[in-house]
Amino acid sequence: MTERQARSVQERETEQARRDFLTGLPTFLRKRGIPADIPVDIRPDAADSRPVYIVTGASFTRYDHALHGDHPGHDFSAYAGGAHEKYLLNNTAAIFERLIQDGERVVLHTKNPDLVADIIKSKGLGDHVRVVTGDLAGREILAALYDALGDLSIHAPVSDIRMALYQSFAQNNGEPFKEMYREDSAEVERAAARRINFVYNMTAMGYDLLVNRHMPSLRIVSLSALAASRATYGLMADATDKFMNELAWRTFHLESCFLTGKPVSLYQINPGITTACDVYRDDKARRLVRAESLADGFPMDDAVFTGQDDLPQMSSRDVALVADAMLRTPDGHDPNDGLSPHIESLLYGGFDKQELRRRFSEAIRLDEGRGAIDIDPDRVLPEHIITPQVSYGRLPDRIRPGDYRRISLTPPGQRF
Repeated sequence: MTERQARSVQERETEQARRDFLTGLPTFLRKRGIPADIPVDIRPDAADSRPVYIVTGASFTRYDHALHGDHPGHDFSAYAGGAHEKYLLNNTAAIFERLIQDGERVVLHTKNPDLVADIIKSKGLGDHVRVVTGDLAGREILAALYDALGDLSIHAPVSDIRMALYQSFAQNNGEPFKEMYREDSAEVERAAARRINFVYNMTAMGYDLLVNRHMPSLRIVSLSALAASRATYGLMADATDKFMNELAWRTFHLESCFLTGKPVSLYQINPGITTACDVYRDDKARRLVRAESLADGFPMDDAVFTGQDDLPQMSSRDVALVADAMLRTPDGHDPNDGLSPHIESLLYGGFDKQELRRRFSEAIRLDEGRGAIDIDPDRVLPEHIITPQVSYGRLPDRIRPGDYRRISLTPPGQRF
């Protein structure tokens, strides 16, 4: 068979796969609850069209000094609460506040709808923001999201829809830190099932936007954790949840680019310890995190074990800045423009630049006698660093339509 003949066979196989996809897609969308009768005015070329951002899993936690303590990584809402109230932001709440600060249109999923409604009213954002709430793994959430999209598009057509997607561990119903001997296998199954259903919901929306509503491309920023790219001590259910998130989105990226013939860009952001809630104020959790670093073979500094230093942590503001860069940087442009040295330090996997470079050189060994190449034979690098599609010290050099990239953010000192 000639090269030309082989290409012809491949083209026919691709065309057949796409025909099968278009035949089977309506059943998938119907099963996931995609509404066919809600109009969303998507017109990329209209003079007055504007993007809409779908942001999920945002939460605002009332600050309690006795519970949350003082930490430079705390990120407080610039909009919520009165003169004597402070609200801590999780990662997607921080993304939301960056977007509304710049006048962007947002469909926000949150567990604090009344608080967000007050923000919208007090800041005059009625034409910019729609709020939905409910179970991200449930069938009803998609109708709510489409209602909100359709309502926003009445005021101005939609140029494109971009997504910043987060679901907290088992939606706050599970305990993230628990060794396997104490963890019920049913809890691991539940966490995985909830994550799969959430991702399937959003992939159904992605397919509908690309195929039925003729959006020319799609960009998704998925927020997870370092547990998406490493197994570790005491995080079986949580790590399963994160592994499934990464697997499902990676699969969707591969399949959607192939089956639709359109560029789907997906950026998986995996932060380490973040001061987004009170989890790491709990003594039991702090002990387990210290044990986690020991079991992984990359213990934190002695001052953390003696209590002189707090656990290494970053802020939700840090994560939101990176997520926002990947969400809003135009195609072909460099998301590193204006990147601060502080953010660069979070992109080095918990090490400084020189140390990481040295460890990389030591992690790859060539044995001339056996003709073998070993990667990380002596555990000189944590498992999550030996991960494809990751750059260290920088974000990807530019936004490429159809790209898939992982971005790890680790506070200095968290080397596991």
